[in-house]
Amino acid sequence: MHVNCDIGERGAEHPVDAELMKRISLANIACGGHAGDAESVAAFKALAGKLGVSVSAHLSYPDREHFGRLSMDIAPADLLKSLDRQYALIDGVDAVKFHGALYNDSWKNRDLAGFLAKWLKENGVRTVVAPCRSCIADECREQGIDLAYEAFAERRYAYDPSTDRLSLVDRKFGYASIETLAEAVVQAQDIMEKQRVAAYAASADGGTDRREVEIRADTICIHSDSPLALALAAALAEL
Repeated sequence: MHVNCDIGERGAEHPVDAELMKRISLANIACGGHAGDAESVAAFKALAGKLGVSVSAHLSYPDREHFGRLSMDIAPADLLKSLDRQYALIDGVDAVKFHGALYNDSWKNRDLAGFLAKWLKENGVRTVVAPCRSCIADECREQGIDLAYEAFAERRYAYDPSTDRLSLVDRKFGYASIETLAEAVVQAQDIMEKQRVAAYAASADGGTDRREVEIRADTICIHSDSPLALALAAALAEL
């Protein structure tokens, strides 16, 4: 199973990140927007080269205070300047994955997705890690940028029948993350082998129903700060 992980968000020598690097196919290295710095970028890029792990630049809203997990009302020119600074930290890498709120916002917001896709194209990005049936995937395809469709092992999904789009359950909800190894492994297997995922959809009575929804993924993501990260990476490496 092709597994990717968001790496370098806790310093250049974090022991969990170093172990995760031995069990993944792609490292999305934080480039200073939400976490990371020149030292951690250089350290994990070098480790990736040693281990034969592919690398993408993990780019974010410039929001270290909230770890890039809150949407920002930021002027387009300021966002571009921040993305330029972040991308400059990881020379020679032509793959990008957006992080946190920027990832989620570009999933749903076509104007933002188009803006980002244009920036990606202008900066020579060849591959973007993004969710299938998202605005950012659609806009990157229009720009001729290759896509690696991504899904998540330890995050739960929401489904909007009105748009026929999946999204991640907002972290403000207690059920947003999967907390058991067995369930995370089953979700990853269902996504990769059956192209299905159990997602939460609003019901007529104001609650939520779980339903099976089609999903396509080339790679499964593990968040390095998940309590399951190491055990999950080891389990998925055996599949």
